[in-house]
Amino acid sequence: MGNKIDQILELTKEVSAQDSNELDLTVTKFGEELTNTDDLEFLWTARSTTNVVKNTSSNIKTFSDVKMAKNIEGNGAVRLGDEVFVFNKSYTWKVHDLKNLIKWIIEKSSDDEELTESLIAIMGQNFVPKLKGLDAVASNKEQNTEMIRDTFLYKEWKDTPELKTINVNNNSAPMWAKDLKHKERRIK
Repeated sequence: MGNKIDQILELTKEVSAQDSNELDLTVTKFGEELTNTDDLEFLWTARSTTNVVKNTSSNIKTFSDVKMAKNIEGNGAVRLGDEVFVFNKSYTWKVHDLKNLIKWIIEKSSDDEELTESLIAIMGQNFVPKLKGLDAVASNKEQNTEMIRDTFLYKEWKDTPELKTINVNNNSAPMWAKDLKHKERRIK
């Protein structure tokens, strides 16, 4: 994999130096081969190597961010180039008791309309329920889960295909995936 890492890094260096917004991968021999191949194993190797480089780069960035934050916390904000770095202790909000929150919303609403508006205000316009939770509620009410999904939800299809992966070493991996051998395909 070491040679592939060098090739990926060389390609990354060349592509990042490009002035154009269009991605031209043919600037190195490896990039040209990548562009012209349909060999899935070659593409998979390139993808895996890229993930190693990406994860390592991310770890280096995180390490640098932590060291910079410690410095800035003690010494104050600093401008480097076109960026000003400030220290900010981040946090996220968590619910103490979800049942109590829901009961409060219900009790403080004078009618169904106010309850609906309160729920929309809290959940937001882009709220999407957890599918397994919605299915469980539908099942408990002895309603068809697919019908309930189709009634309240719709799928918004993306324009570009998205590659997903299944780790066959996970217990949750489907049996059909675990049963496939290297380079073997599952035919639809």
